[in-house]
Amino acid sequence: MFQNNIALFVFLALIINLCILVSPSIFISRVQQQDPSLIQQLWPKQTAILSQQPEASDNNAPAPTLDDSDLEVELVTEGLESPTSMAFIGNHGDMLILEKSGEVILFTSENMSKISLLNLTVNDQNERGLLGVAVLNNNNNMLDLDTTAIVANSNDQTITTEDSNSISNLTTALPSSTPTFVFFYFTEASKEDRSQVIGNRIYRFEWNETEKSLSNGTLILDLPVLPGQNHNGGKLVADSENGHIYAVIGDLNRKGMLQNFKNGSLPDDTSVILRINPDGSPAQENPFLNVSRTEDSYSNLSKYYAYGIRNSFGLAIDPVTGILWDTENGPDGFDEINIVRPGFNSGWAIVMGPIESSNVTSENDLVNFLGSSSYADPVFSWGRAVGVTDIEFYNSDKLGNDYTNDIFVGDANNGHLYFFEVNEDRSGLQFEHPRLADDLVASNDEQRAAVTFGTGFPSSITDVETGPDGYLYVLTFHPTMGSISRILPQEE
Repeated sequence: MFQNNIALFVFLALIINLCILVSPSIFISRVQQQDPSLIQQLWPKQTAILSQQPEASDNNAPAPTLDDSDLEVELVTEGLESPTSMAFIGNHGDMLILEKSGEVILFTSENMSKISLLNLTVNDQNERGLLGVAVLNNNNNMLDLDTTAIVANSNDQTITTEDSNSISNLTTALPSSTPTFVFFYFTEASKEDRSQVIGNRIYRFEWNETEKSLSNGTLILDLPVLPGQNHNGGKLVADSENGHIYAVIGDLNRKGMLQNFKNGSLPDDTSVILRINPDGSPAQENPFLNVSRTEDSYSNLSKYYAYGIRNSFGLAIDPVTGILWDTENGPDGFDEINIVRPGFNSGWAIVMGPIESSNVTSENDLVNFLGSSSYADPVFSWGRAVGVTDIEFYNSDKLGNDYTNDIFVGDANNGHLYFFEVNEDRSGLQFEHPRLADDLVASNDEQRAAVTFGTGFPSSITDVETGPDGYLYVLTFHPTMGSISRILPQEE
């Protein structure tokens, strides 16, 4: 009997070992569910230097190279599908990542996992899609919010405001203090037929840090979408200190007063940067408020902060001065970096690049709304378009003081990252290259190289952000292999 038991035990052990050899993934997945900390023991570390991971790109492109040999590029995550924007949220370095098709992903820093939070119903033809995100942190200066129930379309859940009769499966109890708000800009489509476009819209959600969830999706701004399909803009930036949101929308291929055609159609919410409160109302000190109140045909101007913008994929607030900057895309040449002061007219479609390079003889040739507007030349232009995208003030010293509070900019055409030093009074940029210092235009390869900081990123750069760890994060666009990298000091 004893010998029979031993034989049975040996037989069972052989069967178990055979199962492990045949299907190790079954056992690994169970271990992962029980103890996420064991993942790193079973699989290689998920973040690695890009130069050690040539398989990260489908074409085995070389790893990015930087102008500073003391810095390196490290892969954070990949496998993203056409990512457009990212934003850090919460207290643990987590990230919201947007995919153009409507997916909102939470990337958790603790276990490097990606979790789907929302799947919004969007039309993603051409430059449409889920385009922008901004996180507005708690601030006692925020206004009381209008919580009129308006439903946001989502493939997976009903998203409503707190006053709706529908109950969202994302609903959480509202905190007594002002919550952290998350804003999304996307081209909303009919849930029944995504080819039926509803509009470019901005929704506000509430973030629950404990549950890591979004709830109470509320429509706060309904913007035009036709004719399109390009020049939708879509970038958002939060001014948490003052409780405002900036949003940009391009010209949608329209030709009206906002595109500087004096006899064109009346202001129609295109080619503008908007500054709004969290409930979508105009910010109190917007530059055209008085004009909108005295002239009925200009009532739309109340939410505008600037106009005359062809298209933009980049907004940033100077952390030292609080002044807004943007990037702007020219048709073939004169991609721009601008300082956006209240009432700024960027000049499109009459001017791109410095005004002296155009056929305009005077600022008087541009549309001016009852004396409330002002034109200014770009602080920098690329003579040949590079597809300029995001702009970021590097608000840290982790890469060295040479970069603190200066500017990084990405592009779509080359996968290049550019660096610019802000001048002493922060009224423009300063250059060592004599020609750039003279006319502020990169007219040839040598001059473009003078402002190029990083090359060889795997594809178009769509977002650049300073992380809570003080390093610089770069988001790259690809249909299936979009990635996030970060720039940090070389290991000694």
